[in-house]
Amino acid sequence: MSDMLSVLIPARNELFLQKTIDCVLEAAEEDIEIIAVCDGYWPSPGIKDDPRVILIHHTEPRGQRQSINEAAKIARGKYVMKLDAHCSVGPGFDRILKADCEYDWTVVPRMHNLDITTFKAKYLDDPEQGIRRGKVHDYMYISGPKHVKPMPTKGSQPYGFRAMYYGKYAGAATKKPKKNDKMLDETMACMGPGWFMHKDRFWELGGCDEKHGGWGQQGVEVSLKAWLSGGKLMVNKNTWFAHWFRGGEQPKGFKGGFPYKMTGREVSNARKHSQDLWLGNKWPQQKRTIEWLVQKFNPATWNGDGTPMPAIQGISDERMKMFATMYRHIHKRKRDTLWRGIPLWKFPTDVTLYQEVIHETQPDWIVEIGTAQGGSALYFQDLLDIVGKGGKVVTVDVRGRLGETPKDPRVKYIIGDSKASETVQQIADTVSGKVMVVIDGNHERTHVKWDLHNYAPLVTEGQYLVIEDCYIDKGLFGPGLARDWFLEETIGRQFKQTNRCEKYLVGMTMGGWLKRI
Repeated sequence: MSDMLSVLIPARNELFLQKTIDCVLEAAEEDIEIIAVCDGYWPSPGIKDDPRVILIHHTEPRGQRQSINEAAKIARGKYVMKLDAHCSVGPGFDRILKADCEYDWTVVPRMHNLDITTFKAKYLDDPEQGIRRGKVHDYMYISGPKHVKPMPTKGSQPYGFRAMYYGKYAGAATKKPKKNDKMLDETMACMGPGWFMHKDRFWELGGCDEKHGGWGQQGVEVSLKAWLSGGKLMVNKNTWFAHWFRGGEQPKGFKGGFPYKMTGREVSNARKHSQDLWLGNKWPQQKRTIEWLVQKFNPATWNGDGTPMPAIQGISDERMKMFATMYRHIHKRKRDTLWRGIPLWKFPTDVTLYQEVIHETQPDWIVEIGTAQGGSALYFQDLLDIVGKGGKVVTVDVRGRLGETPKDPRVKYIIGDSKASETVQQIADTVSGKVMVVIDGNHERTHVKWDLHNYAPLVTEGQYLVIEDCYIDKGLFGPGLARDWFLEETIGRQFKQTNRCEKYLVGMTMGGWLKRI
C-alpha cells in the first residue's frame, strides 16, 4: 500500500461538490484520490472527468454514514479523510496531515468558516481574530446530556451530548483550553465535516456506526472512538479546512437550510443511540470510560467527577405560556403601564422590581438605552428622589420620540446612536459613583451586543445591568441571544445572572437581571 490519501466525500443534493473536488485536487501535493458518493442524486452540471476522482451513485439515498463506509471499502489509500461536499482545504494539507498522524490518532485540521460566496476560508490571515469572533475553531467539547439551549420559538430545548464550540453556551468560555503555542494538540471533540486517520484504523474502529442512522452525531462518534479506544483526537494547526455553515452567507438564489428533508425523529434516534452507546459505556472496543474522558478535559456542562450537570435552566414552558398571555394582553393591545400618564412599555411586575432594586442598591446614576416616550426615564428619576438618595438619570435614543411630553430638567437627554463612539464617550463622561444600566433600545441581536460591549463596563460593583425584552411571546428574542453571548465574554464573566425576575414570574425584564460582582 502506498502513502496515498483517499478523500471520502458523501454528497446529497449538494451545490458545491465540484468546487470542493477542485479545491482538494489543487491543494494536494502528494498522491491522492477522491471518492465522491452522490447519494440519491446526480450533480447538474456533471462532475468533470479526472483520473483521480471516482464517483459512486445511489439511485435512492442511503445516508451519510453508509456512503462513507461504501467509499472507504474501495479506497486504495493508506489514509482516509472524510470531507463534507462544501469545504475547502489548505495547500499541502495531505502532506502535513500524513506527517503527524500516529496510528492510533484521529486528526482534525484547524477549522475555519467558509465564505461560500468566494469559496475562501475566513480569517485565514488572522486566525487569532477569527477564534475570538467564533469563525475559527481549534478546540471543541462534548456537552453534557442534560444541557439545554434556549430556542427562538420555545422556552428551551434539549441540546445535550453533541460536539460544541467553546464559549458558545453555558459557561463554556471559562473552561476553554488556555491559549498555547502547540501546533499539534489534544482536543476533546470535533465536528463531523472533516477528519483524517489511517484507513486500517478506521476499520479497526468499526467504520461509521450505521446504527445511528444516516446522519447525526458523527462528531461525537469520531471523537469518542478516538479517545475511548485508547488513542487520541488531535488538532493540527499547521493546516486547515474551511466548512460552510448553512446558517451563514447564502449564494444567490439559494433558499438556505438543509439540502434534503431531515425529520426530527431521525435526529432524535441518532442522539438516543449515541447516548445509550457512549454514556452507558457499551461500545465493545472501548478501553476507557466516558467518565475518564470528562475528567481529563473537565468541559462545560459536566461535573468534575465525570457526571453530567443538572439541566441548565432557561425559562420554563409554563412561565413562557404565562408570559405570552400577559405579553399579548398588555403589550400587543397597547395596555401599557403608565407613569404620570406616560407609557413605560413595561409590565407592572417590572415597575415593582425596579422600585425594589433602586431602593436596595441606591445608584447615583441610571443609564437608560432607549428613551422612547420618556416614561421610564421619568419613573427612574422619581424613584431616585423618593426611595434613593437623589441620583440622576441619563437616557439616550437615536431620535426624539417624546412628542408632547416635556423634558424633565432633572434628566439628561441625549439624541444619538447608542453605538456611536461620541455617544458612548458622552455618557461615560457624565456618570460617576454607583452606576446602574438599563438596555432597552434597538432589540436587534447585534445592536444589543454592541450596547453590552459599550455600557456594561460602566456598571459598578453591586449594581445591576438590566437587559429588557430577552423574551417575547414567541420565545427567546434578540436581546436574549445577545445576553447569552455576553455572559460568555470576558466582561460578561464579571456579572452573574440573578433570579430577581422569578419573584413575579413574568415581565419584560424576565431573564435580564445581571449583577456586577
